[in-house]
Amino acid sequence: MPAVRSGGLLQSRSATRPKDTPNKNLPSPPELFKYFPLYEILICTTCRYALKPGGVARHLKDIHRLQNDQRRPYTLYASNFVLKSPEDVSSPPDHEFPVAYLPLEQGWRCRAPGCDYLCASIKRMETHWPSKHGSKGNPSHDWTSAPLQTFFRGNSLRYFTTNSPNQLKPNSQSLPGASGCIQKMRYNYELDAVDSLMLEHYFYSSYQSFSKNSQTEKVWLNVIADLASRHRFLIHGILACTALHMAHIYPLQRELYVLRAYSHQDTALPLFRNELDYPTAQNCDAIMAFGYLLVVFSFATELDNGQNSLLVINDTTDGPKETKFILPQWLHFIRVGCEMLDQVWDQIEKGPARALADAWEIELDVGDSKLPYLEEFVSFIPEDGSWSEKVISVYRDGASTLADAFAYMDSESIKPDVSTWNILGLWFVRLDNEFYDLIFERHPGALILLAWYCVIMKRMESCWYFGGRPARLIASITDALDTRWHPCIKDAADQVIGS
Repeated sequence: MPAVRSGGLLQSRSATRPKDTPNKNLPSPPELFKYFPLYEILICTTCRYALKPGGVARHLKDIHRLQNDQRRPYTLYASNFVLKSPEDVSSPPDHEFPVAYLPLEQGWRCRAPGCDYLCASIKRMETHWPSKHGSKGNPSHDWTSAPLQTFFRGNSLRYFTTNSPNQLKPNSQSLPGASGCIQKMRYNYELDAVDSLMLEHYFYSSYQSFSKNSQTEKVWLNVIADLASRHRFLIHGILACTALHMAHIYPLQRELYVLRAYSHQDTALPLFRNELDYPTAQNCDAIMAFGYLLVVFSFATELDNGQNSLLVINDTTDGPKETKFILPQWLHFIRVGCEMLDQVWDQIEKGPARALADAWEIELDVGDSKLPYLEEFVSFIPEDGSWSEKVISVYRDGASTLADAFAYMDSESIKPDVSTWNILGLWFVRLDNEFYDLIFERHPGALILLAWYCVIMKRMESCWYFGGRPARLIASITDALDTRWHPCIKDAADQVIGS
């Protein structure tokens, strides 16, 4: 993905300069100034750089345009801290990068032995090489892109980066093959420094979060990486989900990573739809992998409120007065996209990504163990004739499928590797279209069964992209249901939220 050079994620120094007008909505002193005892610096969170010792009052006057009486609370707060001079501040260790509140910039690192030169432009690097190393320098191997930060600006600007962009200890299994794959994709897709940072994070950490067992872990590490090197939509899908993973891990840099995630997903989706229209033996595994990533992205970015749930979202494309409910993209792919892959399904089941396909196709041979659940679900059908025979028939089918899912989960309860994909395949994929019609209508029967499915979905809460959603969903269902139906979901709510 090309670098966003203005108005985007890789901010220029001028982009952080406040307007030359008084700031009447300035945050409180502890919000405006963040002290870092490790470096003994005070960062202005609005301007996003550190202040020099003795420079707080002038900064407030010249940059934030505060009068003397307005400056006093801030200067008193800042006086509590001992600040180092810029030349005495050490660069952060690898595990502390990136430093919170400082912008990440795309830059370049010299690769000459013993040289630590960093700069924010190619021109400076091209000047550096003949000046310091006596030759023009070759961009293919004499310097490389790097994410940069600096504590100070102006004459005290001094960039730092990290030698371990993932900020984590590399996984010993991933490291040998990852380096060459990362370099190949950086070159082929012209990834900038931040995207390169995210790609390394995928190989060192994120790929493991998409898997629950060693078999699928190897697929995400080796097979999917190879597919991504050949399918542009898949590399953008990987980077989108990895960005969200990093936003989850590093909340103080959340805005940067979330914006990156949406940018990559916006690029990936049109490419993915084109491939999905014409599945072949060459692209079917990449399509299947992207379907998984679509689930992760949707869950991680989903708006959780009373009108948006895991199964339906509001569609207001025809105006607010024409609101209707539609399936989210991930569920549409599971139900429709997989059907579009019918002609190449045999290829997928025999191919390198077959472990992903296996996760969807669970045999629910549960016998009579489903009966206790089915009896309870059927007992919720009212006897006053308020549900039509058609609705009751659709409800019974959904209840039977849900009872199968509960019985299966009982049999699998001792296994720790039941994955997100297993759980989604137990019920969502098996429902008839008529049941989704009931959900769109907010029919109490459909919402009751959906509330009970939250009990099963709670098994997914350990996933970074799903935590807390079952509780929020069942709370939304409770709000949507008339109080007469609340006893039907009380036990489910107690198991999900707690009594």
